[in-house]
Amino acid sequence: MVPNIVVLTDFSLAAERARAYAAVLAAPLDAELHLVHVFLPVPVVTEYGLVLPARDEDYVPETCRCLRHVAETMPVPTTAEVLEADWLGAIAQAREKYQPMLIVAGLTATNGFLDEWFSNRAAPLPRQTGCPLLLVPEHLPDTALHQPRRLALAVEDRPFRLVPAARVVAPLLEGLDLDVVAVTVLSEADSLGGWHGLRAAQHSDLTDGMASCGLHKVVGEEPAGPGILEAVHELEADLVALLDRGHGLAHKAFIGSVIDYVLRRTPVPVLLLSAHIPALVSDSVEKRAFIPVAH
Repeated sequence: MVPNIVVLTDFSLAAERARAYAAVLAAPLDAELHLVHVFLPVPVVTEYGLVLPARDEDYVPETCRCLRHVAETMPVPTTAEVLEADWLGAIAQAREKYQPMLIVAGLTATNGFLDEWFSNRAAPLPRQTGCPLLLVPEHLPDTALHQPRRLALAVEDRPFRLVPAARVVAPLLEGLDLDVVAVTVLSEADSLGGWHGLRAAQHSDLTDGMASCGLHKVVGEEPAGPGILEAVHELEADLVALLDRGHGLAHKAFIGSVIDYVLRRTPVPVLLLSAHIPALVSDSVEKRAFIPVAH
C-alpha cells in the first residue's frame, strides 16, 4: 500500500510552504500527497440573524482547476480536491479516504488569540481527532526545505502515552532516519530529573531506535516554551515535536499554552502528537520506584 500524506491547503504563503515541505518528506518514502481544500460558506450576521452569502457557482470548479495545476507541478505524485463540508467533517472524509500517516498544514504568523483561531484552524486537530499534525511556518526559508535530520521531542518529566491514532506517523519518522533527542525543561530545584519523560519517550515506538534516545536538559528556563526553543537551537534540530494533552480553550485563554508559545515563535516545523498523561502518584513514591539506567 502506498503511504499517503494529506496537505490541508489554500493559496496562502503558509500553504505553499506546507506543500513544499510535505513533498520533501514524501520523496524518500515514495509517498503520495493529497492536497485538500475545505470549502464551507461562512454565515454573515445580519439584522435578521445568520445568513449564508450568495453562492459563487464558479468558486469550487475554479479552485479545483487551480489546485490540479498545483498538483501537476509538484515533484512527487499528488492529487487535489475540494471538500464541501464543515471543517471536522471534511477532515474525517480525508482521513477515511486516504488513511494518511500525517496531516500537514501551513502555520501563519498571528497576533492574538482570535487571529490565531481564524488563521491556524488546523492546530487543534491532534486533540480533536488524535491524528498527527505537522505545522510548517510560512516564513520557513528555502534552505530548510530538506529532509530533516534531527527531531527534538519535547517531554515533561512524567510518563506519557501516545494515543493510538498518533502512532500512524511512526513509519514516516522511521523512513526519514531521524536522530531523535528528548528535550525537557527543568527548574534549578529539579535539575537532576528528566528521567520519567525520557523513559516514556524511549517506549513510545516513534522510531525503531527510540530505545536509545538521548536526553537534553534545559535547566532554569521557565516557562517551558522558551526552553524548548532554546533546546532546538542548541541541538540544531530542524524539526520539533510537542505532546498535545488537550487543555482546551479555557486553559489557553487564561493560563497560556506551551504549544501556542512555540507555534508563534518556532523557526522549524512543529509536529503535534496527541498524548495521554496518566495521573501520577506522589513524587516520593515515583523516586523510590524508578532507578535510572546508566548508558
